[in-house]
Amino acid sequence: MTCYSVEYVESLRRHCIRIGVSAPRSFRTAPPELLARAFNGVGPDSWCPVFRSAVSWLLKPFFTAALPHDWEFSLPEKSFRAFTLANLRFAWNSCLEALDERRPSMVASGIALAMLCQFFGWAGYKQGRLKS
Repeated sequence: MTCYSVEYVESLRRHCIRIGVSAPRSFRTAPPELLARAFNGVGPDSWCPVFRSAVSWLLKPFFTAALPHDWEFSLPEKSFRAFTLANLRFAWNSCLEALDERRPSMVASGIALAMLCQFFGWAGYKQGRLKS
């Protein structure tokens, strides 16, 4: 399991709020400890921790999109509509981060990551829960 400190996740949430990411209302008010339990970097929980850590290191610019996405995956509602909305938000939030960082090349990559999650992430979404 990839673990990020509560302080790091809270600073990431502040950045998300600053750039105006799309997220469920509960994202803004969730205790930072719960956000830290939900956040795993980039990649599904089912991946080998070493592989997910490597992918997360490579895709760290997408953490702003991944934090609210992981939060949504940890919420109790498990409908296909909520799953699709989480992936659309990931794509949108990737675009917001690309604009904030002035890195337009991130737009296509963020959309591609969201599409991969939409096509291959349903099983992981249905099992998504907060880590202990």
